[in-house]
Amino acid sequence: MSLKKLVTGAGVFMTAFALVISSVPSANASAVSSRKAKAGDSCLIVNQVAKGRGAEGSDLVCMRMTTTTSAGEQQWWYKDLKPLTNLDWVVPANPGGYSQTSTAISESLKKEGLLSTYSSTFKPGAGGTVGLGFFQEIKNKPESVLITGLAMAGGIPTNKSPLKLENSTPIAKVMREYQALVVPVTSKYRTLSAFLTDWKANPKMALSGGSSGSTDHQFLGLLAKAAGIDPKQMNFVVHSGGPEVIASVLSGATVAGTSGSAEFLAQVQAKKLRVLAVSSAKRLTGYPAKTLREQGVNLVYGNWRGVMATADLSEADRINMVKVLDAMRGTKTWKGYLKQYNWDDEWAAGKAYGDFLKTELPLVAGVIKDLGLGG
Repeated sequence: MSLKKLVTGAGVFMTAFALVISSVPSANASAVSSRKAKAGDSCLIVNQVAKGRGAEGSDLVCMRMTTTTSAGEQQWWYKDLKPLTNLDWVVPANPGGYSQTSTAISESLKKEGLLSTYSSTFKPGAGGTVGLGFFQEIKNKPESVLITGLAMAGGIPTNKSPLKLENSTPIAKVMREYQALVVPVTSKYRTLSAFLTDWKANPKMALSGGSSGSTDHQFLGLLAKAAGIDPKQMNFVVHSGGPEVIASVLSGATVAGTSGSAEFLAQVQAKKLRVLAVSSAKRLTGYPAKTLREQGVNLVYGNWRGVMATADLSEADRINMVKVLDAMRGTKTWKGYLKQYNWDDEWAAGKAYGDFLKTELPLVAGVIKDLGLGG
């Protein structure tokens, strides 16, 4: 065989090889090894096992997806996962941040084939303890769940409630969001500095937020303390949800208000509200505001939210629900909500969430006591 034919033959082989390589799905380029796998990550070898990489040390398996928005792709997943039928939410406030989170969870689960339907019962009042009390009376309903968070953690000691959040079953802490401090766009306050100067001169200035002891209340108390204002002197006007806070600020009933940053986004974009500051460590994507730190106030404070199940949930149902929520975390839909609402992906599933609560609840009770909110 001539050298020319050998070279030509080699060229044909290399071209064919290149075509084979280019036909490999691009998702495999971002495949995650079994040693680093999380539910929802891409994988290469179907049926390969990632030992102990799932929630609570359970195993993940490389599977070709069929029901999620990643159908046809290969992902690390729970082989024994059973989709939920009907999540029955107890929301311990009026529509607002809590329901925004529970809806994002439910819609993510539905779109990803992990849930059929959901419903919500709103039980506002007493810093979330009305809803907590209602929830803890529920028996024999394995898909009843409570949306909770930092607001309830503060509401319990503030209202001197005998209820204990940890008496319910921890499923997952799903996110953290940060506070925004807002005024009407017509307000004379265009900077945080100008607002703090007047607030210091008049601590009784009316400021709106959620329930007594809520994240909003804690945040404003800590902001007051950082600015040299006695938190016990502030005039915190209580509301049951973000929409009421917005109405209060826009009507002029209160000078300024605070809530989770996502609550105000529509009104900020409509140029009805002005953001004086956000409580995150760095600026929020697409949010027109400086951080407190950038403006000379050394304070970072954010609200986590999580899911609790009933105390009588069986172990089999508990671990399945934990896996369902953990699987949701890696989906395109849930990641879209994180981006849309500027939520941090701060996650703890099952027993890890329970361990978090054991540390967090006493710390929050300490904040409430220091700020004089518990009476």
